[in-house]
Amino acid sequence: MKPTFIIDQTSVRTPYYNLALEEAISLKLVSEGFIGGLRFWENPRSIVIGLSEKPERTVGPFYESFLQNRKEQPFPKKPIDSETVYIARRASGGGTVVHEPGWNLNFSIFVSLKEKPELFPVGNSYKTLLGLVSNALRNQNIQSNPRGKSDLAVGQETEMQTWKKISGNAQFRKRDCIVQHGTLILDPRLIELVGSYLPHPPEEPDYRKGRDHKEFVTSLPPEFKVGKFKQDLALLFADYLGVEKIGTGKEFLPFLRTVFLDADRLFKEKYGTKRFLTGEE
Repeated sequence: MKPTFIIDQTSVRTPYYNLALEEAISLKLVSEGFIGGLRFWENPRSIVIGLSEKPERTVGPFYESFLQNRKEQPFPKKPIDSETVYIARRASGGGTVVHEPGWNLNFSIFVSLKEKPELFPVGNSYKTLLGLVSNALRNQNIQSNPRGKSDLAVGQETEMQTWKKISGNAQFRKRDCIVQHGTLILDPRLIELVGSYLPHPPEEPDYRKGRDHKEFVTSLPPEFKVGKFKQDLALLFADYLGVEKIGTGKEFLPFLRTVFLDADRLFKEKYGTKRFLTGEE
């Protein structure tokens, strides 16, 4: 059976190390013989900007105060305390997001483009991988649909203004590996947090129609079960890859060791640096 992996991460790391780990997995996936994998993870309270974004525009004054208070480099690998808010840049495009432990869930889908060449076109890849997430939500009676380039939203087909975003997603590609990561809003308090940290974005999907954060974004219902979502997404992903289940093969531990080595390097040389955060590289 072709090897796959699943990582349900419980360790607490800053977004700098979490994002370094994300890229490290992508760099090793194909060369180590894996065809795909899933990762579920959380950040401490963080503001994560897209690769090409200007944080002084998408984050605003809080960004400048953050830089003034962060003189050490690399930025910390483990959270300093529960009060610190981190700002980090990711490898994928898309807009700025806010993360809070327990209030949102981050999920990442890794696929070998050699195994699934139909994912080369960006439109096809979003349609396919968003479909997996949407189907996993449907198993809990949550009817979501793709909106914009890479969002999932709930609402009504006939009234565009009623569509509300529940998941934002983005992609990057490294060495024949496609990575699509996204977030699910679990707690309505996260929406309040977004409004307190982020100004209205300089660019928005058509279906947003100028709505502020509170009117545009919504959370999943309180009866939503995170564990069931993880299980359902893994089953759907296994079916898509044509394997019995995700997370098979004795190759996983050696793979993970090589990934951690690369993640440490990327953390020190890239994600944990002020140079990468400010967009100087």
